[in-house]
Amino acid sequence: MNFFENVPTNYNVSLAFIVFMIILMTVYMAVRSVRRLDAVSIILFAVQLCALTMGVLTVIDRVLAVPLFEIIIIVFGLFLPGTVLISDYIGMKKRIKKSLADAPLIEKIERQSHGGWKYSEFIDEPNEWKSVIKAADIAGTLNLDNKKLKSNVNKQLTHVDKLINDGEIKQALEIYTVLSGLISDNPFIIYNTAWLSYKNGLYEDAIQICKKALHLTGDTPLTGLKNSKKNEISCLLRPMIHFCYGLCLFKVKKYLSAIDQFIMVQNETDGQKEADVNIAKCYLAIGEIGKAQEHIRKALKLKDDNILRYFLARLCFEKNEEMECKYQLETIVEKYPEFTEAWYLLAKLYRKRGDWENALIAYKKLTQLAPQDAEVYYRLGIAQRHEGKTEEALSNFKFAAEINPDFSRAYYSMASIYDAAGKTDKAIECLEKSLMGDERLEMAYNLLAEIYISKDRILEAIRVYDEAIRVHPESYLVHFNLGVSLMMMKRYEEAVRVFRRAEKLTNDDPALYYNWASAEISLKNYSEAARLYKEGLKLKSDDDEILFGLARVSALSGDVDATIGFLTKAIEINPDLRLRAKASTDFSAFRTHPQFIEITKLPIKRK
Repeated sequence: MNFFENVPTNYNVSLAFIVFMIILMTVYMAVRSVRRLDAVSIILFAVQLCALTMGVLTVIDRVLAVPLFEIIIIVFGLFLPGTVLISDYIGMKKRIKKSLADAPLIEKIERQSHGGWKYSEFIDEPNEWKSVIKAADIAGTLNLDNKKLKSNVNKQLTHVDKLINDGEIKQALEIYTVLSGLISDNPFIIYNTAWLSYKNGLYEDAIQICKKALHLTGDTPLTGLKNSKKNEISCLLRPMIHFCYGLCLFKVKKYLSAIDQFIMVQNETDGQKEADVNIAKCYLAIGEIGKAQEHIRKALKLKDDNILRYFLARLCFEKNEEMECKYQLETIVEKYPEFTEAWYLLAKLYRKRGDWENALIAYKKLTQLAPQDAEVYYRLGIAQRHEGKTEEALSNFKFAAEINPDFSRAYYSMASIYDAAGKTDKAIECLEKSLMGDERLEMAYNLLAEIYISKDRILEAIRVYDEAIRVHPESYLVHFNLGVSLMMMKRYEEAVRVFRRAEKLTNDDPALYYNWASAEISLKNYSEAARLYKEGLKLKSDDDEILFGLARVSALSGDVDATIGFLTKAIEINPDLRLRAKASTDFSAFRTHPQFIEITKLPIKRK
């Protein structure tokens, strides 16, 4: 007897196959509901489970095996998830087409690797260690002869435990304040009062209470309690008080005193990681980054911790210790590939080092971890462009702009690609969008004006530069470019005014003095032009253009010796200036001068 002999002759094999397909679709919907945990996915998965259950029962028990019911099973068990599968596939292809980066079939909902965790909050807040001591542990330390009073105190302690568990720390502090006044010689109660004062933000009060608790404990830990757990609490009491004392000092920004308290905790305990972390934060607060790193390394030896390792990597990044920063970050992402913040910093480090190949890998990973972050796609595009993948870069810039329609830098990067490819109309369109976005970039103004100049639309270029100066009044480059553009339109007086403003921003550019002097020559201000050329010559004594300009202005002023002298030096540096000198009308009066003829004589070509 074999398996087929046990199959009834009227068994619905086609329905069994359909149920098998439904099982496969159920597995897919289960994975989808986990990766995309939202209401729609959960509802679809629930429907799929119902369809699977009914299908299995229909096949096994042959119940409700009517055509209409089979159709319902097929519709909800196959067609509905099939539609979802097709939709996911189309979405995947669109994401690949837009970003030209790997995209999963089921797009995972973006989640930060540490929900609500922020680096700035981490370094501003100290790490806590022990909390309040429980009522049951304090009960054994009460030394009260009055049994009724002792019973009431124990009830109050138990009530306070419940308040603390419910988050009612203000009411808990009120009761402990009364108890610490009533039983003022019990260091356990005094410690709890200090801790609750700290949790309520009463740091100065907590500091005074910690001092009292330390005085009560003496120089050695308390011993002799009834069981090992209470003995442990007794031995840890002084370190706990020191730790609470250190937390309060940290909060009032007395960092050096806080360090002393945390060191005392380490002296009285073994392997106290939180103390090292807090010491590091104190040193960081006073600018001692090196010492902060030292204590983070000690804490990591006690226990590996991704957040601490990231903290150390950030410190290394700030100190330009790139090799250790790289090691720490790569260790994190190897152990925990979902640590989004580590990938961000690692990508930034690769970018800083000019390691564009690895930067590209890091940003591709971030497109999976943070698929709605436009900055990630923009940075991925930058990395791809450095790697010569221009088309892929353009696609990612476009995708970044789709996510954030006001992303000025993404539009500027698209414009620079279009401009390099000779598609100036598209470049202009992107630059106009860039200047209407979240940043009015100086480089966007300059590129837009340069494109207008290349298309002989000088007036539009001048308009762009005028607007750029209003937005970036401290930009030397914009002033300089506007001055040159005004000269193209022969608006020399305006150019001179702009060059004068530019000099106040930067006075070490020979090109400024050369162009300014040229404008002054056009206005026949020869003495001023000569002064400007000489200022430029101070910055670059072998500048052939400036020397040629001095020769021109000397010729226009009628100074023969100066004209010949400056022209001789210019031609020695750049022999091609002979032809310009011959053609220039500025030297018309010197064309018959023997020395001018000699120095502008062209060399005889030998056959």
